[in-house]
Amino acid sequence: MKKTIIIAIIALLGFSREASAQLYIGGSLTAHAGFNNSRSIAVSIAPDIGYGFGNWNVGTMFNAYAYNSEDEPGTSLRLSVTPYAEYYFFSAGPVSLFAEAGIGLLFTNDYSQGQFFYNPYLAPGIEISLTDHFSVMCHLGRLEWNSEIKDINLSMSGESLALGLYYSF
Repeated sequence: MKKTIIIAIIALLGFSREASAQLYIGGSLTAHAGFNNSRSIAVSIAPDIGYGFGNWNVGTMFNAYAYNSEDEPGTSLRLSVTPYAEYYFFSAGPVSLFAEAGIGLLFTNDYSQGQFFYNPYLAPGIEISLTDHFSVMCHLGRLEWNSEIKDINLSMSGESLALGLYYSF
């Protein structure tokens, strides 16, 4: 198993160097206030690192999510790691459209004991190149399976928008 993983990594690195690969770092900061049934405030910090080659990006986003609700005392902490792949299917000047598929691996202390959940998803996005190295990315919603509530979510509302700044080496 270890040999297969090492061979796959070496092949990926070798292929990506031939295809003008770029390492990138970035992330997003999101704040959300909900006032539906209960007053709540959520803050999310999501650093991101990845590797781009050809029309593809492969990376991982790390997310620390703090949630505080007026109805429930204390602050809940959620930590997640989200490996993903993006495919760029349209480019016109500095604007590119892409589709992202990934799986969020989530640990939370929301309940009396820590719990683990997984959320595979598909999400459309747009990237705007500001310079040769800096770009802004926006995810415009997502379709996901949420293992916490055991249901499929389709979100295209303001709370599912994510905006981030990225630097490519």
